[in-house]
Amino acid sequence: MNDVFSRISKIYPGLKKAEKKIADLILADADFFLRGSITDVAEAAGVSASSLTRFSRLLEVEGFRELKLSIAQAKSAQSPYYHQSIQALDEVEIAGGRLEYLYLQQVVASLNSTFTRLNPEALVDAIRAIRSARRIRTFGVAVSGLIASETAMRLMRLGLEATYVADSHFMRIASSLLGVGDVAICISHTGHSQEVLDAADMAHRQGAQVLCMTAPHTPLSRKADILLEISVFEEIDIYTPSVSHFAYHYVIGLLAFHIGQSAELDREGLLAKIKAGLARGQSPES
Repeated sequence: MNDVFSRISKIYPGLKKAEKKIADLILADADFFLRGSITDVAEAAGVSASSLTRFSRLLEVEGFRELKLSIAQAKSAQSPYYHQSIQALDEVEIAGGRLEYLYLQQVVASLNSTFTRLNPEALVDAIRAIRSARRIRTFGVAVSGLIASETAMRLMRLGLEATYVADSHFMRIASSLLGVGDVAICISHTGHSQEVLDAADMAHRQGAQVLCMTAPHTPLSRKADILLEISVFEEIDIYTPSVSHFAYHYVIGLLAFHIGQSAELDREGLLAKIKAGLARGQSPES
């Protein structure tokens, strides 16, 4: 892909400090960038207006106005539904089934976006690290905590020593007990959850590998030894259906499938153990 978002990701490592501030703003809140004036955007990014002009030329567009046009075109190409707000639907549209259709299209768009951004090398590195890990601890809070919990469960079912840590106090303890040969899987949709950031820092200090599933160019992404980028637009409203968790489940499913298919895994023996364990927990009537 050669859209503006892909070009930013490609040149990001070599950008100067001010340029990275602009890139971070575009990737984190493209809608604000499109709405704002050059003064608004410069103030939000903490740079000068001339810096925005120079950044535009780095991306091979003439100026700020042309940069906004490139961003709008890239967003439109991602999906005509992806950034259409469910909150904007009126009662007639909802009664006519528009909500169900739009939500489905947003889910499909989030999966397509995740597939497009998926880094094969990072995926292979993640599979190898998890497969060879002595111990695995997954960290996440709120909705990301639910995803971290499922990740641990999926890995546990493959015979790996995986545990989800929910409580923030226990996160500090669990991450401090990790060491060389262990893997900390840190999950945060925003990339800013302080409890998860602290766990990643502690795991690093103890010599564990840190695998992060989060949005690119966020504080958590910068702490990753292995980064699986998941960047999905999410409307922030308690009544709006979520789409981001579908993207995370897709990546988790890929990890579990490839680990489960690895030659070293005794799948039949493991399956028998799991079935036996489940059978012991079932009542005679079930």
